[in-house]
Amino acid sequence: MIELSGTMTVGDVVALADGHAAVSLPREVVDAVDRVHDGAAELSTRHATYGRTTGVGANRMAAIPTDDRDFGMRLLRSHSVDAGDPLCARTVRSMIAVRLIQLCVPGAGLDPAILTGLERMLNDDALPEVLQYASIGTGDLAALAGTALTLIGERPASAALTPMPPWGADSALPFMSSSALTVGRSCLAVDELNRLERASSVIYMLSFLALDGNPSTFSPVAARSAAAPHVDTVASRLRSLFADDRTERPPARIQDPYGLRVYPVAHASVVASLDSLVAQLERTMNSAQENPLFDVDGDQVIHHGAFYQAALSLELDGATLALALTAPITHSRIRMLNDPETNGGNAFLAADSDGSSGLMMVEYVAAGAIAEIRNAAQPASVGTLVLSRGAEEDATFASQGVLQLERSVAAYRVLLCCELVGAVRLLRQRGIVERFGGVLGRALAIAADLPRDEEDRDLRGDLATAETVLDELGRLIAAPPR
Repeated sequence: MIELSGTMTVGDVVALADGHAAVSLPREVVDAVDRVHDGAAELSTRHATYGRTTGVGANRMAAIPTDDRDFGMRLLRSHSVDAGDPLCARTVRSMIAVRLIQLCVPGAGLDPAILTGLERMLNDDALPEVLQYASIGTGDLAALAGTALTLIGERPASAALTPMPPWGADSALPFMSSSALTVGRSCLAVDELNRLERASSVIYMLSFLALDGNPSTFSPVAARSAAAPHVDTVASRLRSLFADDRTERPPARIQDPYGLRVYPVAHASVVASLDSLVAQLERTMNSAQENPLFDVDGDQVIHHGAFYQAALSLELDGATLALALTAPITHSRIRMLNDPETNGGNAFLAADSDGSSGLMMVEYVAAGAIAEIRNAAQPASVGTLVLSRGAEEDATFASQGVLQLERSVAAYRVLLCCELVGAVRLLRQRGIVERFGGVLGRALAIAADLPRDEEDRDLRGDLATAETVLDELGRLIAAPPR
């Protein structure tokens, strides 16, 4: 059971998205939201309030008659437009989890019954259908409007769900005023990427030892000299893995190629960007960002731009760019594994040297994955759109940024699979698999199902097998401290 406290984490969102935990609302949270709801109702009788006493977007100057009881429902219906394929249930649960976490921080002024409705939706797994293409810019309006219509019973849920009464203007806009889908998807992406970056270090070390790399590259002195965040985190991790080699052997080279030599520095950029992205996500989900906000104690309605996700957009771009920076040196190691000048055997780790292709095409697959990562690394934050007859003259494109990060993560998985297949094959060819203990020994045991047949054949199954073990390899290494 996860009790919402106002200090929730990416891990909490992932657990709720995966259905590994139920959610509960403390009484004091509901009471605090109820207090602001009552205060907002009174404040709105004395102050013009966007989305309550006025229209929205380009209609913000239009006054809403006090006897218009249907305005809230019209707002939800008109904003619920989306298109394309449905998003998966896990992604939808992440959105609901984030929106519920956000609403536990009082400020939106909506009816607290909506919190209990979202709680039921999550715990009963009675989900709305959310489609692929929707709003971009000021929030995930369409996805959340559709969620509201599902709570009210105007749209079907994926399981039985007792419908709520129709919502008024006190709740319609405040509920939609969020980037909960973008934040939820970002939580899932960063959780997966955190595992993959740790798996990368395990796979790197398998390649490093298979290629007799020079350990000075991750020495404490080298790490200090890098003068960049988290290089020592990565170097310390690599030194620990290197110690799992129970034999003494001299390095093959005084100075290794970049694929081995600059990994601690390049990979530290991924660790640093993920650390920063997690911090921004957790600040965002634990803040009241709805427009307007109701400062009941200060007796004021605050119209603002805090919902403008510039920081999140930049952090998403940063994570994608960090992957694009480190991907080529992964490909460099794959080339080294395939090169007889560095692997000490046959070209492409083939079974014989008479023109066999071996792992040649694995290198090409890796190149295709890098092309996808590079394509996705075009910063989404430089995009802009003018919406609603000029009332919203810019959009942060954070929702596009997370789509690009998802594409990069998927391609990064493929890239790591390609390196793992080559590293394990070279270790087996050299007959040194048994000399490793500790984490590396466990890693090789996890990867033991990789096919041993080295004749030229269809290698699709090798990559598929490698993909199934990546997350388990990542769990062998503890997450770096925040």
